[in-house]
Amino acid sequence: MHPQPCPGEILSSWMVRLAFANGFLLHTFYDKLLGYHTPIWSRDIDRDPPLSLLTLLARHTGHAVAELQALTLLSYQGQLFERPATGHWSWVRPVGVYHRQRKRPGMQFCPLCLAQPPEAYYRLQWRLALYVVCEHHQCLMEECCPACHTPIAFHRHGIGRRKTIDDQALRFCGRCHFDLASMSPVFYAWPDPPSWQRLRHLIAAIEHSPWDCGPLTPPCSLPFFIGVRALIGVLSGRNGRQLRQHLGDALGVEIPWYPPGQHDEFEYQPPAARLILLLAIAWLLEDWPSRFLSLCTQAHFTRSRLAERVGLLPFWLACVADTHLDRRRYLPNAAETHSAGRYLQAKGVPVTPRTLASILGLTTDCMKLVWEQWTGYR
Repeated sequence: MHPQPCPGEILSSWMVRLAFANGFLLHTFYDKLLGYHTPIWSRDIDRDPPLSLLTLLARHTGHAVAELQALTLLSYQGQLFERPATGHWSWVRPVGVYHRQRKRPGMQFCPLCLAQPPEAYYRLQWRLALYVVCEHHQCLMEECCPACHTPIAFHRHGIGRRKTIDDQALRFCGRCHFDLASMSPVFYAWPDPPSWQRLRHLIAAIEHSPWDCGPLTPPCSLPFFIGVRALIGVLSGRNGRQLRQHLGDALGVEIPWYPPGQHDEFEYQPPAARLILLLAIAWLLEDWPSRFLSLCTQAHFTRSRLAERVGLLPFWLACVADTHLDRRRYLPNAAETHSAGRYLQAKGVPVTPRTLASILGLTTDCMKLVWEQWTGYR
């Protein structure tokens, strides 16, 4: 039996359905029948699938290896992140693999999608932190079983002894067998329809969405998402307290934030918190950079708070920061200080820290710097 991948299906979901369609549990099907003796479910195969596994699947199913790689998170390379690396991936929700268990709710789901015939399956986009509402039903994404509060691990249906194979296994919780498709969907109200519409478009077509960062809009998605990720980090972090407060007042909502600590990144946050943050960013981008700069003025937000190294930001964001948010005082270089000292000497004015600072138009707190430059020159 060769069930084809459903539209947008993720690799692990198809692999489970493939075994079940042939009437086997997972270990029996892949180890005994196909001869793949390396552990499969003790790693995140949707993020980093072994080439040997993809090659074996390609040989038995008739799909090209490239087609199978398109079912994995590697397909977002160049769109959401630059290159795969170990550890944390931007925009990808971690599943917390521990042996064959999943400790973190990295796989989200839409209960209405799981209820659709003919068969329940899981989508690739559901692993993205950007995917906070279902693009088809507009309901908030879910991340845990409401009955036992455990993360989604649908492969657990095919692991263990005395297990029976259910035709609709993937719509049930792998631990308590609760019917996930029976959950009542949650819909979120947002006061600004244009930003809601922008986020919907972004989710529906990541690589083709109207990014629109003003006249500096990049021609591809990667620099856009790097900048958005930086804005989210500031808005929800310790440097964005005043920014968060003024933005919340403007929208009439409370902007979530999380204190610094282990796993405080955006990708670890629940769907409701991520939704509000993304909608807030979408609101800022509606009239970029006017709204953002107005908010920064109210919050006294400066360039240094945006990023420790602004030069690493994409141009559309770094340019705004350099042009409008740079509040650093101008400090003369050594050559300018030397010229000012020589000018004072030519006019018969004693060269002192105070006269140097005055002729250079600096405040008194810069006197030490210019005096060190002058004495070092002499």
